[in-house]
Amino acid sequence: MSEHRQLGRRVVLARHPEGAMQVDDFRVENYTVPVLSDGEFLVQARYISVDPMLRLFIDKAPLGGMIPPMTAGALIPGASVGEVTASRNPDFAVGDRVEGRFGWQSLAVSNGAGVNAVSPVLGDVVNALGAGGLPGFTAYCGIVTAGGVTPDQTWLVSGAAGAVGSILGPLVRARRGRAVGIAGGPDKCRYLVDQCGYAAAVDRHSPDFHQRLAEAMPEGADVYFDNVGGPMLADMTRYLARGALVLICGLMSTYQADGSAQVDDRLDEVLKAVMFKGLRIQGFSQVGLDRLRPAFVEEIGALVANGDIKPDVHIRHGIDSLPTAMIDLFGKGTTGKVVVCV
Repeated sequence: MSEHRQLGRRVVLARHPEGAMQVDDFRVENYTVPVLSDGEFLVQARYISVDPMLRLFIDKAPLGGMIPPMTAGALIPGASVGEVTASRNPDFAVGDRVEGRFGWQSLAVSNGAGVNAVSPVLGDVVNALGAGGLPGFTAYCGIVTAGGVTPDQTWLVSGAAGAVGSILGPLVRARRGRAVGIAGGPDKCRYLVDQCGYAAAVDRHSPDFHQRLAEAMPEGADVYFDNVGGPMLADMTRYLARGALVLICGLMSTYQADGSAQVDDRLDEVLKAVMFKGLRIQGFSQVGLDRLRPAFVEEIGALVANGDIKPDVHIRHGIDSLPTAMIDLFGKGTTGKVVVCV
C-alpha cells in the first residue's frame, strides 16, 4: 500500500504571537501522512475554516493561563470539511463528506471522534463550516441557552456582521424576535439589514452611534449577545431592559492584547448595572450540546433553501494563504464566513 508515502501540507505554530499576529508566527510545511490503523480513516480537506477564536489557542497564555499553551511546531487547530479517501473504520466509507476538527492540514487521519457527516440539506458543502457549522451552531446554542426567543423580543448583537452574528439574525427573525446589530461601517450595516434579517443595524463608528442605538431600541434590549467584550459591554448596559440577559459568546476585542497596555473594561459600571437592573450574565459554548445538532441542521437547511439565510462565504485559495486569511480577520473585518479552499 502507498498510504505511508502520501505527502500532505499543513500550517503549524512557529511562535506565540505577541499582540497582533504576524505571518512569521506560522509555518507552512510538508509532512508524511501516517499509515491508517484499524478504526481510522483518511480525509482529504476541501475547505478549511478560519475562525477568530483560534487566536486564543495560539496565545502564550491561552485564556490567561486557564489552558496549556500550544508548543512550537504544533498543528494549528480548526475545523475543515472534506471527503474520506481511505478507511479502516466501518462507520466511514470512501466518498463520505465529513466535517470535523481536522486542523489546518490537507490530509487528516481520524478515528471519528467529533466528526459529523455533512448533510445534503445544507446545500453547498462549504456551508458545513459556516451557517451549518461551528458559527451557526454557536448562534443556535446561544438561543437555546437563553431559553429561546419570544415574539417581539429584542436581541442586541455586537460584532453582528461576523460568522456567528450573520446567522443569529435570521434565527432570531425566524422565531419572530427582533435583532439589532452593531457593526463597523455603513456597508456592514446594510449587509445586516438587507441579507441577515436584522431589523436595524448601527455603525459603531458613527458620531451619533448612541442616539441611533437608542432609537432602534426604545424599550431596551432583552438579550445582549456579546461577540466583542471589552469596554463595549459597559457601554451597552445602558440599553438593556430590566432583567435582561447578557450572553458572552466571544471577546474579540481582547484576543490580540499583548498585555503591555492596561485596558479599562469598566467592570464597576457593569456590576452596578447588574445590581440595579437585575441583569444576568452567562457564558456558553456548544460543548456537550451535540444532541441539538439534528434539529439545528434541519432548521438551517430549511432557512438556506427558502432564502432566509443567504450564506456569505469568502473563499481564499491554497493552504499557504491560511496565515494571511487569519490575520485579515482582525485587520480587515470581513463579513460572514472566511474559508480557504485547499
